Amino acid sequence: MKGRGRPITIRGIVIPVDWDEKGKVIAAAISTHDEDEYLIERIYKGQELLDLLRREVEVRGLVREKENKKIRVQEYSIGKDEGAL
Repeated sequence: MKGRGRPITIRGIVIPVDWDEKGKVIAAAISTHDEDEYLIERIYKGQELLDLLRREVEVRGLVREKENKKIRVQEYSIGKDEGAL
């Protein structure tokens, strides 16, 4: 695999972080329960997470600390909804 990163598994909520001029979400992050944020790279499985805004997920991937904690998603699972609003 091209690039460097360390393997990590995180759990949190998918949140929007950037929008285009029409208001469509074009970038997202995972906000963890300990208040860390990991920007999701929009390649491979990461692109799929844009459809899971405000959902809890568990993500396994490679994180790059030098790039504002960007995560390259290798696989993910959707958490069980507990009283969704």
